[in-house]
Amino acid sequence: MNIKQLRYVTAILSTGSFSSAAACEGVSVQAVSKAMSELEGEVGAPLFIRTSSGVNPTPLGEAFGARADKVLAEFDALERFVHVRARSAGEPAGHFVIGFCVPAFTGVERFCSLIKTVTARALGCATDVLLTSAESCVDELRSGRFWALITLGPLQGEGIVCGSLGVMSPMVVMSAENPLAAKSELTLDDINTCPVLLYPGFDHYNDAVCRAYAARGMTSELVEIVDGESYGEFLHERGGLSLAVGGEFLAPFEGCVLRPIAARDRMPVPICLSSLAGAGVSYLELSRALAKMRILS
Repeated sequence: MNIKQLRYVTAILSTGSFSSAAACEGVSVQAVSKAMSELEGEVGAPLFIRTSSGVNPTPLGEAFGARADKVLAEFDALERFVHVRARSAGEPAGHFVIGFCVPAFTGVERFCSLIKTVTARALGCATDVLLTSAESCVDELRSGRFWALITLGPLQGEGIVCGSLGVMSPMVVMSAENPLAAKSELTLDDINTCPVLLYPGFDHYNDAVCRAYAARGMTSELVEIVDGESYGEFLHERGGLSLAVGGEFLAPFEGCVLRPIAARDRMPVPICLSSLAGAGVSYLELSRALAKMRILS
């Protein structure tokens, strides 16, 4: 039995499925399924009943999850104790700079500000959150410019460790003149009637959102846009769509509106915190702080 298995149990209980739990934790469904099979083998009884529509906890699973919550809380407290002890021994609190690897949506600075506030509270020190690109973020992490990176989907690389902060669901940005703007929410069939934007230089974003939806059945033409002027033309003249994560905190592009994706077609996008091994990042502490402020789920 290990901490990862306990985290998977609590994620399954909160999301109701192995796939959503995997997205939340930034791992594959196979990794969660294997971990749960091994854990159930160790426990000696099923923790979950698998169905075609998701999973339901057994009475043992519910009791196990309640205890897992307490263990994770203690583990989080232990991490805080280690950080406090290190500081009391004379280590400076420091000033942490975190890279935020997402496209520069209109109003994304507000999102950065929210994460900066929550992170500073969780870590107990001054923190900055700066926008960066998928092309340069790893080099900037290795060079020491960033203490950690917030990315969509897990960041891969030698010596890089990654933990999930939670998940967010994309929203759709479109021209207010687009016929789909009359709808209160969009289905995948609606989205398939329009081309969808790809962001150059943000492979993590495109893979975690646009190409993930394409793998699920989105047949829209994926169009790469290189600048703001082309972006406006794409939305207003071509009737294109943009899938934006964090739409609740963003300001729509001029003359545009935001619409949620229908629940049946909504996909959770994992938001991950990546750092170099040995950086001492407390993912659990930060994810709970973000959850309390309802920035991530």
